Amino acid sequence: MSKTILSSQAVNELLVRTEKLNPDIKANWGLMTATEMLVHCNLAHQGILKAPKSDKSATFRQLMFKFVFFNIRSEFPKLAKGPKRFQTAGNAPDASFEEEKSKFVHILSKFPKIDYALDASHPVFGPLTHQQWGIFVWRHVDHHLRQFGV
Repeated sequence: MSKTILSSQAVNELLVRTEKLNPDIKANWGLMTATEMLVHCNLAHQGILKAPKSDKSATFRQLMFKFVFFNIRSEFPKLAKGPKRFQTAGNAPDASFEEEKSKFVHILSKFPKIDYALDASHPVFGPLTHQQWGIFVWRHVDHHLRQFGV
């Protein structure tokens, strides 16, 4: 069974890994610094928490991507690109690392406590269920923590 950000235990495991992050860690892949990664995740995850319910159906292409992501792959591809609004390379000074890390912890801690359904649309996968969003966010966080070796 896939891990989910909706589980307090899974969030706690991610937070233990997060404690090992520091602004000087170099990425194993990609162009972001650790601070830029935190800003990226904070923007994306805040957006997910606030996203409105989707009223669109998934396209055939989205259904195929969704099937592969949730049934075949177990993690994000290393150089996957997100929407431009969440691209932060070159836009986050290392001086803001501790502030962004604190936000990161705060935002992740919200997921197991939410009392509404996450049912927004994802740009690649189309509409996702609450459970799919939980798996997606966990994999997103895991992907970026592995990116920095934690």
